[in-house]
Amino acid sequence: MKKIEKLSLIVASLGVCLLLIACGNSKQDSSSSSQASSSQASSASSSSASSSSSQTSSANTSSSSSVAAPSDLDGTYKASHEGDDLTLTLSGNKGSLTKIERDGEQEIEQVEVDPNNQTMIIGDDVKRYYVNGNQLTIEDRDQELDDDDTVVYTKQ
Repeated sequence: MKKIEKLSLIVASLGVCLLLIACGNSKQDSSSSSQASSSQASSASSSSASSSSSQTSSANTSSSSSVAAPSDLDGTYKASHEGDDLTLTLSGNKGSLTKIERDGEQEIEQVEVDPNNQTMIIGDDVKRYYVNGNQLTIEDRDQELDDDDTVVYTKQ
């Protein structure tokens, strides 16, 4: 009976190793990998090897998030922020942000979109963006909790 338990533990350990290797390749964060591996290590049975391969394939499919392609962002977006009127025009992975201040002064900045990282470079600033329907939310990557640098644009 002891040999069966040792064999089951060896098979479970092998499954955990395979799962960790697969999660490392799919760029999973360490908390997801450790949760999956600890749940695998706790089950010391021969079925753990087959379940680890099925969990690996499900982990690979769940890691791909829906990222808006640059063409999905194409268009004109408008917003107001701190009294300024903002117009963001995007085409492909490039565009421009026109800012009309309260006093009528106009400022135009170039925009580059990186859909893989969901970031935009506006002028010299790197921002992250989120798309929700016809709304495009842009915020500072290193925004503090008390900062109000989040701007929500509406597609026109």
